[in-house]
Amino acid sequence: MMPCKQPHTIVDELEAFFSRFLALNSGLALVLALWSITTHLHERFDAFPYLAITSPTKRCGKTRLCELLGLVCLHPLQTVNISPAALYRLLEKAKHTLLIDEAEYLGRKRDERGSVLREILNAGYRKGQRVYRCKKSTVRKDSNGVTQDGYEVESFETYCPKALVLIGRLQDTLADRCIEIRMERRAQAEIQRFRYARVQAETAPLKKAVEEWANTYAPLVEAHYINNDLRFLHDREAELWQPLFSVATVAAVHRLTELQVSASRMAGAKSDSEAGDYSIQLLKDISDAFTQNDGDKLPTSVLLQTLNAFDESPWAGWSDGKGLDSHALARLLKPFRVRSRSLRCGEQVVKGYLRESFADAWERYL
Repeated sequence: MMPCKQPHTIVDELEAFFSRFLALNSGLALVLALWSITTHLHERFDAFPYLAITSPTKRCGKTRLCELLGLVCLHPLQTVNISPAALYRLLEKAKHTLLIDEAEYLGRKRDERGSVLREILNAGYRKGQRVYRCKKSTVRKDSNGVTQDGYEVESFETYCPKALVLIGRLQDTLADRCIEIRMERRAQAEIQRFRYARVQAETAPLKKAVEEWANTYAPLVEAHYINNDLRFLHDREAELWQPLFSVATVAAVHRLTELQVSASRMAGAKSDSEAGDYSIQLLKDISDAFTQNDGDKLPTSVLLQTLNAFDESPWAGWSDGKGLDSHALARLLKPFRVRSRSLRCGEQVVKGYLRESFADAWERYL
């Protein structure tokens, strides 16, 4: 099978395309290039990562990125303020790359429309997931023509590539299905002026080349996807990133180390920003506390003193500013089956924790 282009040039050209019009942090152009290619192959995978295109404020390039994605991805459908009913009917009708701009409502807990859309989106990153809705149907009751409304169940497939554009952050469950592209405002960035019609015409050959590449190399990408795993990432993150690594292995194998660095950094940043997951934060900080105190056992009093002294962690503000205490510590650790025990420290026996008690929890959750 003759290649339609040298494998690495597709990635290079897509990177250059995104970098022409956006000021991107290190590694993001590569991720965007691979994600764009992978949209054309999404049916080959069991799951497909969403993009969460976020920023802390306006005028950071989010909508521009959404427009650029629409020029190179599979059957783009860009929308704002979409309803749940429109969403699942559109997805059932044809396979699109759905680009949802101004999606701040997806991050609001009390937004009813956002809540329904989140349910659909939470399911739609995996192949085969469907949503079920009832619709009215007319049921004939008797020979006199008396009729009565009835209901029948419709099912809609929700799996397809999606990019969600918003200021702020998504709800945790939806964010967990995303690779976050964090945009920042740049001063005096050297980027080109964007004219949609002109850029669309200029980009048409590149999109065609991406489509041809995907058709040509799909079997190789799928074979790599089936037979490999990402050992350096945990569970959901490995599932999200595996399609991009499978494409990179075929399209730009010399960039795998760079991609691994970006994936590790972005997955770690997502974990660090998980709001409200104090138990995971506590496990991280206890690991640091053992390292800081250079021991295999810590009295509870020493552990609490160390934790409450961490400036970047919430423990000092616990209990209305009184700090984390032994009872709260025990409650937070209970789900991990870690308990305090009696420790001999010199002449005294005190309550405390052993490093080995955390080994299983650290391995599973950090």
